[in-house]
Amino acid sequence: MFNAMTPAQLTAVLSGTLRESADWARPLDGFQRGQLKSAGSIGRHLAAELAGGPAVAARFRADLHALLCEPRPAPATTRPAADTSPADTSPAGAVSAAVDTVVATAADTVVGAAAEAVVAAIDGDPSGDVAALGAPIGDLLAACRAAGPDGAALAADVRSLLRDLVDAEIDLLSRPTETRPAAPPASPTGGTR
Repeated sequence: MFNAMTPAQLTAVLSGTLRESADWARPLDGFQRGQLKSAGSIGRHLAAELAGGPAVAARFRADLHALLCEPRPAPATTRPAADTSPADTSPAGAVSAAVDTVVATAADTVVGAAAEAVVAAIDGDPSGDVAALGAPIGDLLAACRAAGPDGAALAADVRSLLRDLVDAEIDLLSRPTETRPAAPPASPTGGTR
């Protein structure tokens, strides 16, 4: 998921700790016991993530892609709308209406460009690495904040998906992973020996 270390890095740390532990004097001191317990925890969590993480990541990526590609209602302007009734034909009324349109379009463009960057990151990484989406999602949320009320709904939807991702990962890590290897396949029977 959004882990700082890749599975390869975690495996290297785990194997290094286990290798070093072979040379530790017995009985182990508190720090050494803690190191071995941490190595066991790394292994357990890594196994759980490798077993169920790809499905959780794929669902998050698909949901985020769908959210960003679905048509959204046009953003509201960040300023109160000018009175555009037929009675307001003054140059000031026309300028105010034009400014409202420019402000709304600029906010929509900034959020739209950030959303397109997230979609491009999803589409451009067939490996399904969720961690690679961190920076583009952060940029999208920053663009939503900058857009003010116009970006609030999209930001809330993205945060909801992120919350669901975290909940799914916590659920995944809290379930025990099968530690025994599967039984070997039964030997074929019959033959001409």
